[in-house]
Amino acid sequence: MKIHHIGFVVADRARYRNNLPVQKVVAEIYDPVQKAHLELIDTDGAYIELIEPAEEGSFTWNFLQKGGGFHHICYQVASEEEARQAVMKGRMVMALGPVEAPLLNGQVLFARNRNREMVEFVWHG
Repeated sequence: MKIHHIGFVVADRARYRNNLPVQKVVAEIYDPVQKAHLELIDTDGAYIELIEPAEEGSFTWNFLQKGGGFHHICYQVASEEEARQAVMKGRMVMALGPVEAPLLNGQVLFARNRNREMVEFVWHG
C-alpha cells in the first residue's frame, strides 16, 4: 500500500494550483456524482487532488463552507479486499463505497479513521 494522493477542497482550483511548486495537471473532469470539478496534479511520486464543489448539493460543499483545505489521504491498494482489511485493521468507520472514481480510472471507498480524518482507498481492475 502506498500513498496515491492527498485531497484538498478548494474554492478555486486555478488559484490554489498557481500557489503550488508543481503544477503538472494530468487529469481534469467534472464528476456529476460528487457535483464537483476535480483535478489531479502529478508530483513525481504522489498526486494532489483538487476538489472544487460546484453547487450546494456537492458532497464537499459544507467542508468548503468551513474553510476547505486538507480533506483526505488516498492509498493505492491492489483490491477492494485489501482496502476493507486496512479499514478493519485501523478500526475505521466506513463512509462511502465502493464507487466508481472517473478521475482515477478505478474504484474507491472512503472511511473515517480514529483521528476523525477521511481516508480513501483506490484500486484498478
